[in-house]
Amino acid sequence: MAKRHIFSSRMQHILRLTDEHTPVIKTIQKNPLAATRCRLDAPSEEMTNPPPREDAYMIVMQINGTNSRELWLDGKSTRTEPLSAGGVVFHDMRQVPRFYFHDPLDSVNYFLSRKTLDSIADDADAPRISDLKFTPGVGVMDPVVGELTRLLLPAFDSPDQVSRLFADHISLALGTHVAQVYGGMRSVVAPPLGGLATWQERRAKDIMSANLRGDISTADVASECALSAGHFARAFRRSTGLSPHQWLLRRRIDEAHGLLLDRRRSLAEIARACGFADQSHFTKAYARLRGISPGAWRRQQEISPKS
Repeated sequence: MAKRHIFSSRMQHILRLTDEHTPVIKTIQKNPLAATRCRLDAPSEEMTNPPPREDAYMIVMQINGTNSRELWLDGKSTRTEPLSAGGVVFHDMRQVPRFYFHDPLDSVNYFLSRKTLDSIADDADAPRISDLKFTPGVGVMDPVVGELTRLLLPAFDSPDQVSRLFADHISLALGTHVAQVYGGMRSVVAPPLGGLATWQERRAKDIMSANLRGDISTADVASECALSAGHFARAFRRSTGLSPHQWLLRRRIDEAHGLLLDRRRSLAEIARACGFADQSHFTKAYARLRGISPGAWRRQQEISPKS
């Protein structure tokens, strides 16, 4: 796993925020592609601090409203256009982007390093990407980035409920999409049509079942199956019809369902035993998959034990 970037502290410094403003900076960072939700209620009166110059990209999606800003690259003013809700803009961190924000800010910022881009290309058996192609300061409407960000938004308010497998799933999908659409990545080898071998599927399920909290990464499970992370994720879906994180969530719900029959256990105890952050997280996930809350299902069994 790549070295983690302290992206929330980085964004706090770039935006010149003091400690009392840190609630507007929320980062999900369980894999190399960190994501930070930034919300500023008032325009910035000062130019943002310069970020470190590094071989990486920042991908920004505007969530609500329209943000007008001035962009400076390597100390020179660059033409920009207002970024409307749903718009996506790219920044090359080697050019040390700095801003004046003329409107409130509500965005999700992704940090994509060169190391992560190289790993995505290697995993796809494709030539490594030289640079992403985009117009600095000009946003584009990208429905794929928009949908992946929509899936991620609830997690910023409950980052402890995000498993590494879910973070890996979003990271792999977003990184691959960016590499293909903006980096021109094309695999030189046709993707395999088959799924996992029987032993690989069994091994993967055993490992995930032994780590119900989801603290194991896709790369860790893939390694046990002698596959790269990307190949494993695609083959697992072909074999099971589910992504690894979806399969793990169902496995946790199945485990919890069995424990509900033990009336000595509270819902909170069952939630912890099956890797959920708390009882509320467990209740929402259970109801979403089974159409009834765990408490209601348990009460049904008390009224009609044979049903």
